[in-house]
Amino acid sequence: MDSAEITALAEGLVPFVRECIAETNPGAAMLPPDLAAEVARAVRALHEAPPPVERSASRVVRIERDDDGNLVPVYEAPPP
Repeated sequence: MDSAEITALAEGLVPFVRECIAETNPGAAMLPPDLAAEVARAVRALHEAPPPVERSASRVVRIERDDDGNLVPVYEAPPP
């Protein structure tokens, strides 16, 4: 998913979350403190996370190991 798709998904979930809160706690205008804390942690995590990497049309041709033993994908050369 790219950032535009994630944003659209989040915006689409807002009405659903509000509806769920209204059903569980009718008349409440604010989130319960424990749920508000969870939402705040999730928002901070999203803001602190590195931006999503756009996937290119290149495909993996092989996987190698680096000097530390990590697997590293090697992609085909991008088209000119």
